[in-house]
Amino acid sequence: MKKLKFYLMLLVMLMATTAKADSVKYLVLNSGGEETVIALADNPVMTINEGTLKVTVAGVEKLSAELSQGLSYSFSESAPTAIQSVMNEESSRLEQGHVYIAHAHEGETVRVFTVDGKLVASQRINSEGTADIDLTALGKGLFIVKSAKTSIKVMNK
Repeated sequence: MKKLKFYLMLLVMLMATTAKADSVKYLVLNSGGEETVIALADNPVMTINEGTLKVTVAGVEKLSAELSQGLSYSFSESAPTAIQSVMNEESSRLEQGHVYIAHAHEGETVRVFTVDGKLVASQRINSEGTADIDLTALGKGLFIVKSAKTSIKVMNK
């Protein structure tokens, strides 16, 4: 119980020191790839119970996230737009025997399989949300590159 109170106090302190009172209007929470935007004017209430963070506004739960699964937050002067969301969606491209993944979540694993399901390579997404998977060493053939949100088929010639 003391540990949970400590985490709650730490979270409140971090939020208070990060926010600029006059210009910040939104709290943006990201948990497991899901983004939740909450207007600070709505007076969100955050509670931590048994390792789960819950954010409610006027008694309605807006977010429930396991702290052990990772949670990031930021403050914004304006609400993120749908265009920003599209720009931040995971994308991939193939170039000169490499598959480049962008806008993914740090720590996720990208796996490369043969068509018969054999795992032949894997790589974690770096802190910038990107990965460079070199297929040139795998030889010729058809491969399936799978991330948490995307699967693509690649012909390595």
